[in-house]
Amino acid sequence: MKETKELIVVRSLTESDLGIFAAHRASARSKQRAININAAVARRLFSKAFIDKGGGPVECLCRLGNIEVSGKRHIGKIHKNWRLGGSKIPGDAFSRLDSRDFMLLRSVEQNDGTKQLKITFVGRKTNRVVHAGLVAIVQPVLDNSMVVYVEGQEEFADLAPHCNA
Repeated sequence: MKETKELIVVRSLTESDLGIFAAHRASARSKQRAININAAVARRLFSKAFIDKGGGPVECLCRLGNIEVSGKRHIGKIHKNWRLGGSKIPGDAFSRLDSRDFMLLRSVEQNDGTKQLKITFVGRKTNRVVHAGLVAIVQPVLDNSMVVYVEGQEEFADLAPHCNA
């Protein structure tokens, strides 16, 4: 039987991704209310069955510093890519996030929607040192604002302490 490994998906947030946060809704130029997940990344992250049914609700734990927001969020396909949506993420602290800050999403690979997604946001204004370290690790390899690291890779080990475990 194949051993399931963990993944850490890193997304460099874009301005349109910020619409998921309540604190950014009033000033957001984009009407998008979700975080984009590239199709290639979604195929690694989610099982074929989950992909084939077009996604669905997944339990998520979102964290910024010591603030945690948990609940079900919808993962669904919009055009060619996928979106992590659901109700807006409340909290004024999230107003300190900006484009080019990071989302670290930790999950088992080929998640069928029954395993929790652990999401950590890291911003220049909220954690400058960790943010600078992330830039050094991911900037050279970001592809369409995303990169995936698999358990066992050196970069996974470097990122794991900064993600919800």
